[in-house]
Amino acid sequence: MPEPRQPSREPPHNLDLERSVLAVVLAGQHAVAIQKVRPHVPHPLMFWNRDHRLVWLACLELEDGGLPSDAPAVAELLSRLRFDAALDRLRQAQLMAESDELDRAAKDKLRRLWAWEDKDHTAIEGESALAALGGAQAVYALADAPGSFSAIERNSQLLREYYLKRRLIARLSTITDETHVTTATFTDLVTRSGQIILDLGRLDDTASVHDMSTVAGETFDAIIERRNSPDSGVRTGMADIDDKLMSLRPGGLYVLAARPGVGKTSLALRIVQGVVSAPDNAQRVLFFSLEVDRRDLVKKLIAAYGKLPFKDLDMGTLPDDMFNRLQETIDIVKQWPMELMDVSDLTVHQMRAVVKRRQLETNYSLKLIVIDYLQLLQGSSREQEEYAKISEISRVLKNLSRECRVPVLALSQMSRDSEKGSAPREPRLSDLRGSGSIEQDADAVMFIHRVDNEDKDGPDAYRTIKIKLAKNRFGPTGDTLMHFYPAKLSFEQAAPELDEDDEDGGGSGRVANAHASRGARLKQAPGGGEDLFDESAPAP
Repeated sequence: MPEPRQPSREPPHNLDLERSVLAVVLAGQHAVAIQKVRPHVPHPLMFWNRDHRLVWLACLELEDGGLPSDAPAVAELLSRLRFDAALDRLRQAQLMAESDELDRAAKDKLRRLWAWEDKDHTAIEGESALAALGGAQAVYALADAPGSFSAIERNSQLLREYYLKRRLIARLSTITDETHVTTATFTDLVTRSGQIILDLGRLDDTASVHDMSTVAGETFDAIIERRNSPDSGVRTGMADIDDKLMSLRPGGLYVLAARPGVGKTSLALRIVQGVVSAPDNAQRVLFFSLEVDRRDLVKKLIAAYGKLPFKDLDMGTLPDDMFNRLQETIDIVKQWPMELMDVSDLTVHQMRAVVKRRQLETNYSLKLIVIDYLQLLQGSSREQEEYAKISEISRVLKNLSRECRVPVLALSQMSRDSEKGSAPREPRLSDLRGSGSIEQDADAVMFIHRVDNEDKDGPDAYRTIKIKLAKNRFGPTGDTLMHFYPAKLSFEQAAPELDEDDEDGGGSGRVANAHASRGARLKQAPGGGEDLFDESAPAP
C-alpha cells in the first residue's frame, strides 16, 4: 500500500513575535529601536505576514531618509504609495532570495530595492498600500500590540531564526523535488545538499567565522589604500595630538572633556580651524552648538584666528587700528567650508537625521562633526534617567560615526569629583559625567587640565593647559602642553620650558616638574652661606 500523504504544513513563523518587534518600532518611544532591529532584519522577507512586510518596507524607507519610523509616519507614507508598486518590491525581493542574492546584497543595493520613485505614488486612496492593509487603524493596532524594548534585540534575532529556517526548508525542498526526477548520482545530490547547508550557515550572524586568508587579504588592501593616501584621516592642525591620535579616523568617536570655563569650546574651535583652513586640504565641518549662539561662536573663531581681543569684539570697543585686521579675518573665515547649527533643544536622533541629510546634500563631503556638548543633547524620551540618556546618546553617536564614515568630536562635561580634595587632581576616565558608556564607546578621550592656578594680566597673558589623552584605542596615551590665551580665546602649542639651572637642555620642563623640584629643594640641607635666621643672608 502507498504511504499516507503527509498533511501540508506552513513554514516556520511566529506572528506574535513579528507584531512585538513592529510594536516597539511603531510606538515611537524609542527612536533607537529600529537601529537595534535592522542589523538582524535587513529586508522585509524576514517577516512572514504580507502586511508586516509592507509595514517594514515603509519603516526602512523612512529610516534611510533620516525620518522617524513611528506609526503616524508609516501610515502617512503608505497612504501615498501604490499597493501594486509595493507588491512589486516584495516580488523583486522574493526573486533575489530564490537566486541567493538577497541575503548577500550590499546595503546600497538593498536600499535601491525599496527606494520609492514619483511613479510609485498615488493620490487615489483606494489604490494605496495603506488601504490594502485596512487603513491607518491597522498600523496603529500594530503599534498598540504587546512589545518590549528591552527584548527587542533578542526578538529580532528570533525573527531572523524563523526566516533562516524557511530558507533552509525552501532550498532543501528544491533538492528533494529534483531527487524524484533527476538522473544525477546520489553523491552529487549529497554534495549539493551539503553546499546548501554551508551557504545558509554563513547567514547566521551569531556565528560568523572569517578565515585568515580572507581577512589578511582585506587587511592588506586597507594598508595599501592607507599607504596610497596617508592623509585620509582628518588632521587637527596640532602636531603632537595628531601624532598620538594618528589623525581623527573616519568612523571614530572622540570625546573632549573638561570642567566648565576651562576652554572646551575654544579648543574645539581650534581643532575646527585646523581642519577648515588647511591650505592644501580644507575639509568640511558641521558644528552643533547647543549652548552658544552661532554669532558668539563665530566671534570666538574670529578672535582666535585674527589674534583680536574677544572682549572688544563682543563689547563693540575694538580700536580703529584693528579694523583692517578684523575685515581681513572676516574675508578669510567666510571662505571656510564650515556649517553651524545652534539649537538648545535637539534630540540625538534629530541631529543624526540632519547629518545624514547634509551628507547627501553635500555629496558626502562632510569630514568632521562636532557636538558642543554631549550632555545637552536629548534622548528618545524626556522621562529617561541621566544614565540611560547618556548611554543612548553615546551609542547613537558611535553608530553615526561608523555609518557615515566621519569622525565625531563630542565635547563632554566632567563630574565634580575631580574638584574634591584640598588640591585639584588630574582628571581620569571615571570623571566623565553621566555614564560609563562614554568611556566604553569612545575611541579616544581627551581631558583639558589647567596646570597653573594664577591668572596673569595683559593681552598676551596665557594659562598653561595640559591636554591629557587618557584613552586612545589605536595609539599611545600621553600629555601635551598648550598655552591658552584668554583675551583672544586661542590655543597654541607650548614649547618645553627649561629650568633655570638646566641651560643645557636636559630639563624636563618647568611647569611639568614644578612640584617635584620644590619638594627636592625643601629636602636639601642649608648651604654654607644660608643662615635661615640671618636676615642679611641671600634667599635660597
